[in-house]
Amino acid sequence: MDIDADGMIVGRLAAFCAKQALKGENVNVFNIESSVFSATNSKVLFTKYLKRRGIQNKADPEKSAKWPRRPDFLFKKIVSGMLPDGKRGKEALNRIKVFLAKGGVKPGLKNADSIKVKAITLKELCEKLGWSGHE
Repeated sequence: MDIDADGMIVGRLAAFCAKQALKGENVNVFNIESSVFSATNSKVLFTKYLKRRGIQNKADPEKSAKWPRRPDFLFKKIVSGMLPDGKRGKEALNRIKVFLAKGGVKPGLKNADSIKVKAITLKELCEKLGWSGHE
């Protein structure tokens, strides 16, 4: 299943992808940096994710949770939180592929539930977290 994420809400899209992957479907998500968070205050959202990036395990900082800056990796991290622990969740996560829209997207992709409200995009959030866009 191919999905164009342009204008779609990140949480709803992540939940949909997780559910389809658990059913056994292969899910390809394109144009992920154009998906949006429906937060009313972008500063609160930014500080929430910045705080998550700064959390460290004091006993062993190497084993701390890693929150990525890149939009496609951040989306996969969000989806992984919606999947069960263990073998079934890992297999479902491997069925999800997320792509940035460097060369544009293929025409005719499924794009349901896009919104037309002012919201912060995943790309804007990741740029504020330090992603340069050159990776």
